[in-house]
Amino acid sequence: MSTLFNFSTAPYSSLSSTEQERFEQALDIQYFPSGSTVIAANSANTALLVLSKGLISEEEHGEVLTVYSELETLNSKALLSESAAQQWVAIDDSLVFSIPRELILELIRSNPRFGAYFYQDIAQRLATLAQQSPAEDELQALLLAQVKSAYLHPVKWLASDASVLDAARMMREQHCTAVLIQHQQGAGIFTQSDLRDFVITGFDASQCQVADYARYRLYSVSDDEPLHAAMVLMARHTIGRVVVTQNGEIIGILEQVDLLAFLTQHSHLIQSQIERASNLDELGLAWAQTEKLIRQQQRQGIKITLIAATMRELHRKFLAKIWLLIAPAEITQQVCVVCLGSEGRGEQILPTDQDNALIIADGFTHPDLVKICEQFNQALIRFGYPPCPGKVMLNNPYWRRSEAEFKLLFNEWTTHTSFENMMHLAIWLDAYPIIGDKALFARLRDYLLQDQSQNDSLLGHFARPIEQFDTPLGFFSQLRSKGGQLDLKKGGIFTLVHGIRSLTLKAGLKNRNSYHRIDALCQHEYLSAALARDLSESLAYLQSLQLKYGLQKSQQGKTIDNLIELSQLTTLERDLLKDTLVVVKRFKQSIAHQFKLHAL
Repeated sequence: MSTLFNFSTAPYSSLSSTEQERFEQALDIQYFPSGSTVIAANSANTALLVLSKGLISEEEHGEVLTVYSELETLNSKALLSESAAQQWVAIDDSLVFSIPRELILELIRSNPRFGAYFYQDIAQRLATLAQQSPAEDELQALLLAQVKSAYLHPVKWLASDASVLDAARMMREQHCTAVLIQHQQGAGIFTQSDLRDFVITGFDASQCQVADYARYRLYSVSDDEPLHAAMVLMARHTIGRVVVTQNGEIIGILEQVDLLAFLTQHSHLIQSQIERASNLDELGLAWAQTEKLIRQQQRQGIKITLIAATMRELHRKFLAKIWLLIAPAEITQQVCVVCLGSEGRGEQILPTDQDNALIIADGFTHPDLVKICEQFNQALIRFGYPPCPGKVMLNNPYWRRSEAEFKLLFNEWTTHTSFENMMHLAIWLDAYPIIGDKALFARLRDYLLQDQSQNDSLLGHFARPIEQFDTPLGFFSQLRSKGGQLDLKKGGIFTLVHGIRSLTLKAGLKNRNSYHRIDALCQHEYLSAALARDLSESLAYLQSLQLKYGLQKSQQGKTIDNLIELSQLTTLERDLLKDTLVVVKRFKQSIAHQFKLHAL
């Protein structure tokens, strides 16, 4: 049996052990000297060819379409037809694995994941193949994680002479389910269950000391013990929480619901923790759970759009909570906090930067407003969101204006169509109201969009930034990089997002999420169904790469950015990236034509 073929790369990694054995038994190795024809044009397709060593070009009518290097599959698309117009020619002396076409067709029929690789429709290939598989036993890994990895409720202490009524009030005000008592017997605990039992007695809560109803046998675990130790303790003693210690000192409480939340990473429980947070420290503890949620969902192969949707809702509640914790109600009622750009579209998963603005009701002033805006941005920096390089933040007066002042600014943007103004307009079109008087935002959005879909000059200048970045595809559809790195945002994501945004403005639609925009554009016949699928799947694939390698950098303590090392990509990832960038390039040309960018 041959041991030369590498089954670790997709799509061959999707074959079962039995299928791999059949594959190996049918495998043949062929040698082609430099300059020789590997597959002649219009010849019968009898085998699938995988390049082992060397360099081979694919040509049609004398034009080189692409060049294949080691471990790349030569004729995957052509194999589904009995013949192909292209020919393949050895550039260097080459060794090629050959697998009979009949066997490949049989495997395609019996193994849908393997068969997806050979689909002609790029959307189907991307959708089926770009899914990730869990690399480890997730539950086992989580159970072995240390207790301090889970969400720990801050300790709420009461003096021993405090009343049961004091305990009830603290539970309500601090959104907690247990308080600890400082007593001469040692630390005690009084829980919601204890409060329920007390109410049944009928005694006066204001006259009874909570210390008399607390329990002084505390079940505790150290913060560096594995989580399964806490789980065992809860099960053994039928309790809903344990006290967590560090060097013998109590530092928090681990509740059963939060232990289960950590093991299952339920987003609604993180949301509940955000809503219960009574200060920025508690909010930070809740928000720290989100990266684990993202990491688990990415490993489980959950679609990037679903991960983004989950994080979109959590992120908006998170931003709203920050504002509520630092701003009094009398200010909140007179302003509207909005997030912009990728945050507004709901497509930012990892914290790359922050983009936000503040709309102020006409005539409203407050002496603390500037300080509160600064605190808001500093809180986001504290929680891992770097300042926006372009200073698109509440603490910048340019993005903190009254409703009337924003209308004047919009007039300036749409009249003086400079590159900077067009990019400001672009990020505002993605805006989403977070908290405050959202009618302020609604009126501004309607004002901005009125009659713009008929303004051909504005639309052309608005779409023009799509040309600022080259698509990193060289001759023969080879990936181009700078120092071995490729910028996913500049190379593809921005082109797709801004092209879709430009069409949305032209169509007069109000959708802000890129995928929702694609669906709406297709429904209104601004995009064909086939192109809409290609755009959705291409954008999802680029964003999935952005997330995968962003998580790697986060784990390594590096700055999260849009750069990927081409040397890290698997053969399949490189193949899909090439196909995706072909879609990007084609879409850019379509936008340039539709908006007559050559005439600007």
